[in-house]
Amino acid sequence: MKKKLMMVAVLLGALSLGACVDNDESASVTAVRNAKAKQLESVANMNNANADAKKAITAAEVAIKEAEAAYKKAQAELEQAQADQQKILLEKAQAALEAELEAAKINAEAQLNYAKASLETAKAALIAALDDVDQANKTRITTLLGEANALLITINNDRQSLIDAKDQLARLKAGLVSVELSNQQTIASEEKNKAVAQALIAEYEKYSTKDKADAEKAAQEANAKLTALDQIKGEKKTADQNAQQAYQVASTNLQGSLYVQTLVNVSSYYYDTETVWGEGVNYTNDDSTNGTVWPFSYTKYTANLDRINEEITNQTRYLSVYKAALADANKALTDAKAADAYKNLTKAVTDAQKKFDDAKTEADKNIALSELRTAESNLSAYMQPLETAVKDATTDVTNSENSLKYWNNVLANVSGDNATAYANLITTIEEAIKAQVETAIAYNKASHNYSVQSSLAYTLQSIADGLADYDQLILAQKQAIATADVNIANAASIVSEEQAIANQEKLIADLENSLAVNEPIYNDYLAQIKALVGDSAE
Repeated sequence: MKKKLMMVAVLLGALSLGACVDNDESASVTAVRNAKAKQLESVANMNNANADAKKAITAAEVAIKEAEAAYKKAQAELEQAQADQQKILLEKAQAALEAELEAAKINAEAQLNYAKASLETAKAALIAALDDVDQANKTRITTLLGEANALLITINNDRQSLIDAKDQLARLKAGLVSVELSNQQTIASEEKNKAVAQALIAEYEKYSTKDKADAEKAAQEANAKLTALDQIKGEKKTADQNAQQAYQVASTNLQGSLYVQTLVNVSSYYYDTETVWGEGVNYTNDDSTNGTVWPFSYTKYTANLDRINEEITNQTRYLSVYKAALADANKALTDAKAADAYKNLTKAVTDAQKKFDDAKTEADKNIALSELRTAESNLSAYMQPLETAVKDATTDVTNSENSLKYWNNVLANVSGDNATAYANLITTIEEAIKAQVETAIAYNKASHNYSVQSSLAYTLQSIADGLADYDQLILAQKQAIATADVNIANAASIVSEEQAIANQEKLIADLENSLAVNEPIYNDYLAQIKALVGDSAE
């Protein structure tokens, strides 16, 4: 007698056995029912794990959008501040955005890796439960699972690439990376992908003559190495993060130095700048594949001491002229006060004041007041130009003294001990950059070893489970190399920020389109597998 198992909502991961069961059913019937329950549960877990992987992308998008919104808000607030304050706030906003983007990327990658691990666990459970399925359905399920497994490799690669692409786009729009640096990072990343693909092709070709039993043994050996490789990768990553932090501190100290801050507050006529880009450093992995690390950059300021000293000379001369003008103005005022004209004018004011004071009637007061105002006006007309000349000359001297003091301070801030201190900061950042190149190479090598071993363990197990073949795997890696070459060529052709942003946006659109096509196909494979498990006869 045939009994049907009710279909379960895969995304909910729930399991419901709807058939009526006699309390006195045989042990064989109970065993079959339990086996099907395990099979359905495995399929549901695969669906749940795949959904979790999609959530990782969504979580990254939300985190990036929130970080971008905070950054845009900070930019809007900057428009109300003074220029110097704008720069400080913008740098803080960029630093905050960079930290938030890095955290969002790390979190998204962690979620994606967790979902992938959960998916592998669910798949392994399903494969183990297939022993209780009739041979015809087992063959069909295994075939579907193999097709789903091959497609999932593409899907997960696209998901990781989408996380990276959205992170890079946000950094480009916020000015956290230059076009040149973005291109270098893209090329270096694609070169790493090529190195992994080349290493996997070599491994697949090595194992291609072996049977499934050998693949199972090799998969177990590969898995046994993963824990140690993961630990090494974690240690190297921590060391590289520490080196990057040391570079950031050195960069902050360099840009915030008295030398640099003095120069950025004067006209660029008085200094030169140079962005110091290091050459790419090539390295060779343990499996003879190659990679490249691009050093961090920094901006070097060089004071033009000749022009600063020329300004000091000019200010000294101007001050001498202004002092002479002040002396002339003071002499003119003194001479004017000694002249008969001044004496007559002051006497006229005194006499008019007395006449006003002595007047008794309103008419006499008004006449005297008019004469007093005329006398005062005449005196003011005589004295005001002379007094104004002294006042203006005094202001010119004060301003010139301040200017001379300012330029002497500028010179002091960019010469002598301060110039030595700046040179030491240059040495510090160059050492930090060199150290980070070394830690980056060490981390890249460890990451490469882990990626190759992880992919190898995964695919060897797929071979052992009958879910893939070596020709298929080799073809997939060759396609990955071809894709990397296209991306490298695209990056090398980009010269403007607009091109870089457009290229990233196109890459994101292509990845999203790929996922939009492949994810429904993958879900359909799982639905077919679930239907086969549910429709199996007892």
